[in-house]
Order: sequence, then C-alpha cells, then structure tokens
Amino acid sequence: MSNINDLKAQKFAETESRRYETELKTVKTEGERAYSSESKQKEMELKKMREDYESRIGNMKNEQERKLGEIRQKQSRTMTEESARLKTEIENLKKTHQDQVEEIKVSQQNELTEMNESHTKSLANSREKFMKENAKWKT
Repeated sequence: MSNINDLKAQKFAETESRRYETELKTVKTEGERAYSSESKQKEMELKKMREDYESRIGNMKNEQERKLGEIRQKQSRTMTEESARLKTEIENLKKTHQDQVEEIKVSQQNELTEMNESHTKSLANSREKFMKENAKWKT
C-alpha cells in the first residue's frame, strides 16, 4: 500500500508541480502583458510630454525672436531719431559759433575804426597845437 500511496503522492506532486508551473507561466505572461501595456502607455505619455516640451521651447524661441526684433526696430528708430537730433544740434551750434565769430569781427572792426578815428583826431589836435606853438615862436 505504501507503493500506491507513494505513486499517488508522486502523481499528486507532479500534478501540483504542473499546475504550479502553468499558473506561474500564466501569471508571468499576464505580468509581461501588463508590464508591456503599461510600458507602452508610459512611453506614449513620455513622447507626448517631449513633443509638448519641444513645442513650448519652439514657441518660446519664436516669441523671444519676435520680441528681439521689436527691440531692434525700436532701437533702430531711436538711433535714427537721436542721429537726426544730434545733426540738428550740431548745425545749431555751428550757426551760433559763426554768429559769435561774426559778432566778434564786427566788434573788433568797430574798435579798430574808433581807434583810427581817435588816432586821427589826436594827430589833428597835435598838428593844431604844433601849428599854434610854431606860430607863437615865429611871431
């Protein structure tokens, strides 16, 4: 009887072993399927996140380029305006300088004329005094 019990026990062990292996295989397969499915889903999410990230970066770059373009245009306009203003200012300074030079020339010319007139009068007065003194000595 022990032979029969040993055979039964052996068959039972083999059956349990096969059932365990089948169940293990089934669980393993289901786990792999679940892992594969979850992995694909997460890969898709990652891909979507990367695409979204790249899109945001592209949009930010475009926005920065647009703003940079606007700043450059504004700077260019400001430079043009400032150049025009500087040119006008320089012209005004040159005109003012030229007017001052002309004023000084006229002033110096008037001063020279006055000096010449004063000198001429002094010479005339000296000549008259000389003539009077000369006339006194001749008489």
